[in-house]
Parts: sequence; structure tokens; C-alpha cells
Amino acid sequence: MPCCKKKWGFIFSVCLIVVATSVIFIISYADTGDCGIWLNNRPPVDFLDNYHDTHMENLDCLDCHHKYLNGKNVLDEDDLEEGNPDILCSSCHKDNSKLNLRRAFHKQCIGCHDKLSAKGERRGPSLCGECHSRHKVESGSLTHGGKNG
Repeated sequence: MPCCKKKWGFIFSVCLIVVATSVIFIISYADTGDCGIWLNNRPPVDFLDNYHDTHMENLDCLDCHHKYLNGKNVLDEDDLEEGNPDILCSSCHKDNSKLNLRRAFHKQCIGCHDKLSAKGERRGPSLCGECHSRHKVESGSLTHGGKNG
């Protein structure tokens, strides 16, 4: 019996070390943003150049662009003219905002894609690697203050 206790004690110790190491790794390297640590290894997405025009085919401008007042979108669609800095997502969604730019895009994009999927309609991507491809690094990105804001 003493040999069996040593064996289980050893197995328990190894499991405890693995769990502790995993927790320390996650705490040390985890990002508070969506996709956790894995997003740090992926390039940002250039929505404006790659996806904006295709979304305009199926959505109204105010489906995405918004300025909420008392829970209602009060943005005037006439303000949505190219070059107007006030309509950039980053004009409101700043790093110190309740909903920073990266989280705002993730909530807006993935939220819409998931709603479409729930209705059984064709949806856009909702996994990190489906948008943040490791094969090409974009300039003017969403998360690094490029053309998109």
C-alpha cells in the first residue's frame, strides 16, 4: 500500500504543477481583449479597404455607424461623408473608453455575424483566425490607428 500512495502522490503533484504552470502562463500573458493571448500573434484587420464596401451592399449605413443618445441611434446619415473625422469609430471608441476600438469592432462585427447565424442565414467570420490572418499584415489597421480610425 505505501507504494501505491507514493504513486498517487506523484501523479497528484505532477497534475498540480501542470495546472499551476498553465494558470501562471495565462495570467502572465493573457490580454484583456477578445481572443486573449492568441490575438497578439495575429495581424490587425483592415476593414475599410477590405470589407466596408461589401457590407454596404447588404446593410444600411446606420446598421453599423451610430451615435447613441438615451438608447437611440441619433446619428444623422448626412454626417457620413468621407473625410469627416467625427464619423471614425476611433473618434468615440478610444483606448480609455468604456468600449475601446478593438472591443467595439469585435462586438459590432461578431455580434452581427452571430445574429445572422442564429437566424440560419449566411454569416461572416466569428473566429479570430478568420479575420486576423497570419499570412498578411495589413497597413491602416483597426487596432493600430490607421485609416479605419
